[in-house]
Amino acid sequence: MIQTVFLLCCTLAANAVLGQNHNIAMKIQGASKYPARIAYEVLNFDAVSIAVGFIDVQDEYTFYEIAVDVSELFAVQIYEDANGNSKLDRGLFTQPLEKYAFSNNAWQAFSKPEVGEMFVQKTGLKTLLTFTLKSVTNF
Repeated sequence: MIQTVFLLCCTLAANAVLGQNHNIAMKIQGASKYPARIAYEVLNFDAVSIAVGFIDVQDEYTFYEIAVDVSELFAVQIYEDANGNSKLDRGLFTQPLEKYAFSNNAWQAFSKPEVGEMFVQKTGLKTLLTFTLKSVTNF
């Protein structure tokens, strides 16, 4: 019995020390076509980038997970890398040519929203977010 309690305590302590990553599960809707290559950036409460990468999204119904150590408040910004060149293409007046979205459904016509508008609250072991990709002409 004592051994079982000891092992349980050790397991819980190891999870507390080693298990600092949090899963962000993202559903991505509104891509130009599926499968789609989606770039993501996760920002902490100080608007500092803490994770960047790409995920291949097969459809608009599936949640895709990334593991990242986030604070209680964090933000995510994404864009569809439609041409696969690993950068957000921009046009006249530096407006994005590819679809993009922000957490908390933050949106500003013709500009990026303030980070504070993008913040979401960390929930449990996994935070579920749904994004709808839009182009600069969506209002």
